[in-house]
Amino acid sequence: MTKAIIAGGGIGGLTAAVALRRAGAEVAVFERAPEIEEIGAGITLWANATRPLKRLGVYDEVRSSGAVEIGGELRSWGGEMILEIPADALRSRFGEANLAVHRADLQGALLAALPEETVRLGRELVGFSQNSREVVARFTDGRQERGDLLVGADGIHSSVRAQLFGRRPPRYAGYTAWRGVADAGEGGLPEGVGLNLWGRGSEFGLVGIGRGRFYWFATKNAPEGEAESAAGRRREVLYLLAGWYQPARAAVEATADSKILRNDIYDREPLRDWGVGRVTLLGDAAHPMTPNLGQGACQAIEDALVLARCLDSGGEVPASLRLYEGRRVRRTAGIVRRSRLVGRLVQLESPLLCRLRDAVARRTSASAQLRQYEEIARYEA
Repeated sequence: MTKAIIAGGGIGGLTAAVALRRAGAEVAVFERAPEIEEIGAGITLWANATRPLKRLGVYDEVRSSGAVEIGGELRSWGGEMILEIPADALRSRFGEANLAVHRADLQGALLAALPEETVRLGRELVGFSQNSREVVARFTDGRQERGDLLVGADGIHSSVRAQLFGRRPPRYAGYTAWRGVADAGEGGLPEGVGLNLWGRGSEFGLVGIGRGRFYWFATKNAPEGEAESAAGRRREVLYLLAGWYQPARAAVEATADSKILRNDIYDREPLRDWGVGRVTLLGDAAHPMTPNLGQGACQAIEDALVLARCLDSGGEVPASLRLYEGRRVRRTAGIVRRSRLVGRLVQLESPLLCRLRDAVARRTSASAQLRQYEEIARYEA
């Protein structure tokens, strides 16, 4: 039986564990955090991610946890409608629902699909060695783990990637983001819609994630590492959103300051190769991207399904890993670049360019917009 070592217990690592186990592999996941914490953030799952979740048998668990089917609304910062796409139009065009879910609920569904001993917490990978027969992973506690392959699913600052290709800083996208989950109660905010508001050098997004919870984010152009306001994150975001469409401010007001995250936004230039020998990368370790297309988790889920299928094809492990990489590198590189481009468009500051951007979007029909995203959402992992 093939033994897979996975570094990283995020969405990509857990999905890979579920997929590889279903393909008959023995799997061990090593997560550096001492516990799987409930990070105060939501994510969107396009149809290209919900289809794989169905095949893995975790879709129903995700839906029952509170995941909400969503459509899309694009408005100006003041609330003027620019473009609207109903949820049923997305489902009809892409073949599956687009969902919004709390990150912790998705992680919980994936963990429930794994034997309890699969995930080992508090185990940080510091390096590996390999030969023609096996790979040996080393951890900060001095212990080692031997396996047939190592999957680096350890995020944008991946130790596996650094050993393979050198340690380089990620690329700062030019803007920072606040994220939070508002407990607004049923009917407190618009549900069933992914709301995006475009400003000048800033954006706000809001989506229901079930059980009266609403995930929101706000962005602004800023220097890397900008100092935070002494007034606190909540007041900082409310100041940014002064005069904006009312649901935006209501969501922030319904979120405790201690529950608001702030992170500068980064990605990396796409790699031509993801691995060597018995080692490969997955998810943000392979292709970190800006959040503008909502595809970070979706692409990690796709990676996991393709990896499991390639390893299940019966070939030697190194050849199977190169097959996996060959099927994923070009697609993910295109989405990294496309997401970066959308981010630059959304974060425009020039009043003239912002008016032009909004006018073009307003003249774009819903069907034309759907066609632009069809190659992403209809992909079969």
